[in-house]
Amino acid sequence: MKVLTLNTHSWMEEQPYDKLDSLVDSIVKADYDVIALQEINQSIGAREIEAETFISPHEEVLAVPLKEDNFAYLLVEKLKQKGHLYYWSWTANHIGYDKYDEGVAILSKDSFESGGHLISASTDYASHYTRKVLKARIEREGTVWTVLSAHYSWWLNGDGEKLFENEWKNTLNLIKSDEKESVIVMGDFNNDPQVEQEGYSLIMETAPFLQDAFKAAESKVGEATVVSAIDGWEDHQDHKRIDYVFTSNTLNVDRYRVMFDGETEPVISDHYGVEVLIDKKLT
Repeated sequence: MKVLTLNTHSWMEEQPYDKLDSLVDSIVKADYDVIALQEINQSIGAREIEAETFISPHEEVLAVPLKEDNFAYLLVEKLKQKGHLYYWSWTANHIGYDKYDEGVAILSKDSFESGGHLISASTDYASHYTRKVLKARIEREGTVWTVLSAHYSWWLNGDGEKLFENEWKNTLNLIKSDEKESVIVMGDFNNDPQVEQEGYSLIMETAPFLQDAFKAAESKVGEATVVSAIDGWEDHQDHKRIDYVFTSNTLNVDRYRVMFDGETEPVISDHYGVEVLIDKKLT
């Protein structure tokens, strides 16, 4: 199983259509099985559409219709033109930058069931503290995979409230029943592993059935996924790893590679992507 996660920062980048084309070219070349994307934006006022391979997620709150400039929709359409068919799903988190429905997406070569799950204490669609995860159940070559695409909050907000802790505990409730299956949790976690007793430490303590693909990989190329100050990290200029792939610890992680870092692929976002190659262990 070859997977990719990327916070696309969609429509907020300069020359966004050129960067969309670069992403298409890289996906075609790598031929990923599953892709998790964050900051998948669409204009609030854009026309509502239906899409052929779109899988509408089951969700109880904040269901937002698909619109014509949805970044993932355009990505999937361009991939289809190049002979690469992906099924996909998307759920909205909140209003982004005062003009977008901002959400998370999953693309897969195989059709799947999906659900959008509220994990934040906030339920205000206008608040950037409102967060959902997209959960997919994918059957591929005889194996059932539970895949999550997530864009978490920071450890604390300005009032000292622990945002990530609540979101992560709610995420655990979504995957604990899948411990014995093949679980992959991907996305922008907004927590640096170098900071002790915060988000990364919490994950390690509360999810012993998961492994950090970076640490588990037999080969590694790159580490940091953000190398400058970005939204939410304005006072942090240093390199940091805040985009992750976590997998069941029953899986072999063959390779971890940072993508879109200006080395082998162009930079297309304020985040770099992460590619992971996973093998199912023999039992």
